Amino acid sequence: MKRGLVVLDSAEVPEQERPGRVARLQQRLTDEGVTLGLVYADVHRSDDLGYLTNLCIYWNEGILAVPAEGEPAFLMKLSPRVHGWMRRSSTLTDLRSGKGFTALVQGLVENREQGVIGLVDAALWPATAVEEVRAAAPGWEVRPLGGLVREQRLVPSTAELDLLGRAAAALRTALDAGTAPDLPDGERIAILEQALRGAGYTDLMVEVVHGPDGVSAVEVTGQYRFGWLRVARLVAPHAGVALPSWAAAVQNALAAARGAVAPGVRAAAPAAAAENAFTTGLPSGAVLHATVVHQADLSTGGDYASPDEELAPGAVVVVGVEVLFPDGGRVAVADTVRVGVTGAEDLDAEEQHA
Repeated sequence: MKRGLVVLDSAEVPEQERPGRVARLQQRLTDEGVTLGLVYADVHRSDDLGYLTNLCIYWNEGILAVPAEGEPAFLMKLSPRVHGWMRRSSTLTDLRSGKGFTALVQGLVENREQGVIGLVDAALWPATAVEEVRAAAPGWEVRPLGGLVREQRLVPSTAELDLLGRAAAALRTALDAGTAPDLPDGERIAILEQALRGAGYTDLMVEVVHGPDGVSAVEVTGQYRFGWLRVARLVAPHAGVALPSWAAAVQNALAAARGAVAPGVRAAAPAAAAENAFTTGLPSGAVLHATVVHQADLSTGGDYASPDEELAPGAVVVVGVEVLFPDGGRVAVADTVRVGVTGAEDLDAEEQHA
C-alpha cells in the first residue's frame, strides 16, 4: 500500500498538460484502429494512470478506459465512498465502482458500437483481468497493445523534470545524513524514511546491505509525485577509514557508466562501459553487474526494460552497478541522471534544462 500526499496543483503541472497526454494517447489509439483503450492499474503498476489523470491507487485495482474520442472513465473495485477524494485529487469525472471488472466493462460498452478494445501494455496485465474484459465484451476484438503510455513517460516534461529535481535535492540531503559514519543500519533507514516521507515521497524503499571488509551500501528507491529515483552509496566501516581498493573501483565503474550516457546510445552501452572499466579484482567468487533502467520502469523494478532500447534526449535513467558476493553479501552504487546533450546530468543541477 502506498502512503503520502497526492497533489493536484496547476503550479506544479500546468492544467492542460494531463488532458494533452490523454489526447496523445487517443491519437495513438486512432492510429492503431482501436476504439477503446484500457489501462490497467494496481498499487504496483499505477504510473500510467497517475501520468494521465494524477490519480494514485493506494490499494486494490482499477482500469482506466480511454475511448479514441471522448472522456476517460475509471472502473474500480473500490467503494463509491472514495469518489470524492478521487475527483478532488485527479482530472477524472467519470468514476464507476463495482465488485468485478466484467460488469463494469459491460456497462461501459453496452451502448457502443462494437469495435476494438486495446489492452495497453498488455504484458503487464493479470490474466484474470484480461479474462474479465473478454467475458464482458463478446463480439468485440480484444487486442494486446504495447506500452503506449510508457513511451510518453520516457522523456519527462519541463514540469515533471522540475519535480524530479526537487525530489533529487531532497534525496541528496537525506543521503548525506543517512550515510554518516558509524550509524546502525536501523538509524540510517529511519533518517532516510523520515526525511523523504516528510519531503512528500509517496512510495519508498530504503535498504542497507553489506559486503566484505566492513563495507556497506545504502540504497534508496522512491517515488515523488509520479516520477521515480534510485540512488545508492557505499559507506566505509568507520569514520576516517578509506574504502578498500575494490570498493573504490566499483565507484569508478559507476563513473564510467555515467560517462557513457548519451542520446542515441543503447542502454547496454553504459552498462558495458562500467563492466569494462572495472580493473581491480573483486574478492574471490564475486560478480559485478551493471544496468541502465528508465525511471519510467522503476515501478516494475526494471524487469521489463530492454538493454537494446536507445536513450532518448531528455530521458531520465538510473545507472547502477551491483556486486554480489558468494557468501550472500551485496553492495551497490547508483545514480539517477538525465540524458543531456553532452551526457549525464544530475537532476538537481542548474544545467538540467539546457
